[in-house]
Amino acid sequence: MRIIMPTLEPLEWMPPTINLIKKLSFLGYDVVCITLFPSEYLQNLNIPRVTNIWLSDKNCTLQNKIPYIKGVSGILYRLDKVIKKLVAKKLKKIVDQELKKGGFLWVVNEMTVMLAGVRFLKKKNYAFTVYELHERKWYARNIEKAAKMARIVIVPEYNRAHIMAWRYRLKNVPYVMPNKSDILLDDLKLSEDAVAAIKLLTDKKNSGKKVILYMGGINKERPLEGFLNSISKNDKYVLAIIGRQTTYLDILIRKYRERIIYLGAYNPPVHLAVAEHADIGLLNYVGISNVQGLNALYCAPNKIFEYTGLGLPVIGNDIPGLRNDILYSHAGEVVDFDNSEEVLMALEKIFNSYNEYSKNALSFYDGVDIDKTLIEILSNFN
Repeated sequence: MRIIMPTLEPLEWMPPTINLIKKLSFLGYDVVCITLFPSEYLQNLNIPRVTNIWLSDKNCTLQNKIPYIKGVSGILYRLDKVIKKLVAKKLKKIVDQELKKGGFLWVVNEMTVMLAGVRFLKKKNYAFTVYELHERKWYARNIEKAAKMARIVIVPEYNRAHIMAWRYRLKNVPYVMPNKSDILLDDLKLSEDAVAAIKLLTDKKNSGKKVILYMGGINKERPLEGFLNSISKNDKYVLAIIGRQTTYLDILIRKYRERIIYLGAYNPPVHLAVAEHADIGLLNYVGISNVQGLNALYCAPNKIFEYTGLGLPVIGNDIPGLRNDILYSHAGEVVDFDNSEEVLMALEKIFNSYNEYSKNALSFYDGVDIDKTLIEILSNFN
């Protein structure tokens, strides 16, 4: 069977979607990915039975073509969003053409309907994956429309499923399929930057440093000052960071130059080949007292599976989306990052029983079965 999969977010930003495509291919499905612009990323993954159709023959966005410049990158991001919306108008025609050849539709992220609207979904039999909880009604109006029309809705976290069912008055509670990716690093070709990053981490560890790693968006919604202030009180700890460069990162590097190792940004799964050389994985979302929405409170980070799948214990701030998984699995500790004593005690506790925490991390990763959920979802379309 064919699955038509429009995604107007770059696939290299979406490890769970890449993992889904690989699983569908393994199960014998032909996957047709419809993306905005040409990209070699999907082609280079060499996944059988996967083809890529793009809506524009040329990538006319600006942000990735111009080196990061403070203040300018934000403007380019907004301009690119306008460009993407114009290109996305072609989506309905392409989807209709592909569905005539057979199969069903799976919209694998909400950004697709936010850019293209819901016209391409009308009178369609489709699954709809929603990665984030969006608080602003005007911003999420197309998400609500798409969710109500969908045969199946999928979200990555249990509480989000019930919140969305209540908020949008859905007939059924969405399926929960966590943002877990398979960790497959054998025969992976590494760039010179990745090799250099691995050497930097190895050298730091050989010099006696303990490396805590943060991966993901680098912005004030995931503040790192509290943690950096805490580890600054013990010379053996350093924070390594993997992610796209931002103004916020520049500020952190200037303020905590002796405590930060910036390793650059990498397309998945190369980032994991670098990450496996750290000691501990850091998870941080806006704390309850400063929470900007339920999306942060009930976070569903793919990073917890990336860290634990590598056997890295984790340390996270104390919110429901992290506390339950981390403490129940004994894969790490949750703390108040603004409490230096708490942070340092938790780190000491992890390193004193490192092998046990690492073993628990792997057990947590292995204990989450998304294959069963995937088969249940597909049974609705067979």
